[in-house]
Amino acid sequence: MKRKNTEKKKAIGVMLFGAVIVLLWVVFYLLTIRIIRQNMERHAMSAVGTIMNDVGNELIMMEECSSILSVDESVKKLAASDYGVDFYDMGSAAQDVLAPVLKRVVNADNVIVYEPDGKFYRLKGDVPNTIAVRSFYIISEGKSDRMVSVSSGAENYVGIYRGIEDSNGITGYVLLLIDQRKIEKLLSTYNDPDYIGAALYYGDRLICAGGGIGKEEVESRLSEAIYVSERFVGFTGYRVVVYCVDSVSKDVSRFFIIALPVTVMIMLAVGFIFELFMRRFVRTSIDLELERTSLSLLKKQISAHFTVNTLNIVRALIGKGDKEAAARICTELSVLLRYANASDEYITLLEELYVLKQYIGIMQARYPGKISVIFCEDDLFSDILVPRMLLQPVVENAVMHGLSGEGGNLAIDARRDDGDLFITVSDDGKGMDAGELERVRGGMKAGEMPVHGSLDHIALVNIRKRIDVLFGEKYGMDIESDVSSGTVVTLHLPLILPGSEKNDSDFSSDVLSSDKKQSIIKSRRKVK
Repeated sequence: MKRKNTEKKKAIGVMLFGAVIVLLWVVFYLLTIRIIRQNMERHAMSAVGTIMNDVGNELIMMEECSSILSVDESVKKLAASDYGVDFYDMGSAAQDVLAPVLKRVVNADNVIVYEPDGKFYRLKGDVPNTIAVRSFYIISEGKSDRMVSVSSGAENYVGIYRGIEDSNGITGYVLLLIDQRKIEKLLSTYNDPDYIGAALYYGDRLICAGGGIGKEEVESRLSEAIYVSERFVGFTGYRVVVYCVDSVSKDVSRFFIIALPVTVMIMLAVGFIFELFMRRFVRTSIDLELERTSLSLLKKQISAHFTVNTLNIVRALIGKGDKEAAARICTELSVLLRYANASDEYITLLEELYVLKQYIGIMQARYPGKISVIFCEDDLFSDILVPRMLLQPVVENAVMHGLSGEGGNLAIDARRDDGDLFITVSDDGKGMDAGELERVRGGMKAGEMPVHGSLDHIALVNIRKRIDVLFGEKYGMDIESDVSSGTVVTLHLPLILPGSEKNDSDFSSDVLSSDKKQSIIKSRRKVK
């Protein structure tokens, strides 16, 4: 009897132990799958910014160049001319005039100008005639809105076009084409690990995907994805979709099934260590990567609202017939966009001030006769390095919130103090009372802003965080304001000279030529 009771207790103990083992296996399995999926999602989130920059920059450049070419007089004359010897002579002349613009388009290596009846001239590239003819058919039939996707045999191209207009209406078209394989390559820049993928859409139509996969495979992956993010590329009509599929969970399940009979208890200990490792190292590294990506996008971001307003100004000027002013504003906007999307981290303070002048020129066109700005310029500024895209959000705050569109004066000044650099942006706008100023300062220190305030709080928090990440808590930003005298924002930065903290090669700039720098240094004039 006792033996039977003992065996019964052992059986119950084994069953309980088995139940505990199964429970531990289930808990550990679910915990592991959850951590893996969370990290896969975080990795995909960090990939969104990189892929958007690679693909978006290329398409935005095509959009910009198509706009510039469509209003160029040499292109207009070419499109309006009769098809004959003069047509080719005009095409050759247009190539010479537009050489600087055509060189800027690297990947989109085919530029075509069409007459209304379909005759065409290649300003750049050697795309087959079949592709050129099919592209014109798509354009003329109105089957696409500014976008062309055309194929011939094994060749596939993606393009953006613009109508060439005069007082009588459309006189022709200008088309930029890029080999689809180049877009696919850009979409594949972040496909390691292979559970992250990206695709380019125009509306609901799939244009291409990373790795050259087809529509059915893309849709299958999207239906199984654990993370999907999509963003529109400027005003091109294109959108980039980045997704993450769970390609790890099945392998993990098989591993647990095989290892369960002999390693459950070991797995429990390993699981605990594994979780600590994931929390301390893997998550930390991913968080740092996300932070760097966030800073990269911040310094390269030109406000979409600002861009829309600028394009509205251009449209208004064109409507008034002031094409010269419209072209100037387009040039200023293109400088800002190229500046914001350049790869180098640091530029000279002189170059930063030059870019600010382009921004101020646009705002003065938006508020004619209301904004006056004084820049403090000095020869020494050509040797002082500052992080790119640091001052423009501050100046935009001063214009949009300090002056509130009512007009006033701005002053941008800089001074050296031993090893430090102080840059001030002041306005004589409406300012803030003491209570509002304290809320803004407190929100900046805490890393978040109150709902109400006279400044763009998110921009201020991001600038303060960026300075803190780059240079430490010793440096930062301060705000002084009074309802009777306006607002003064002061940036405190380390004094960085080429060759002191970084190599000279780290500070290559694409904003100004040396001649342009000297002309700005000599001007030192008030911006009217």
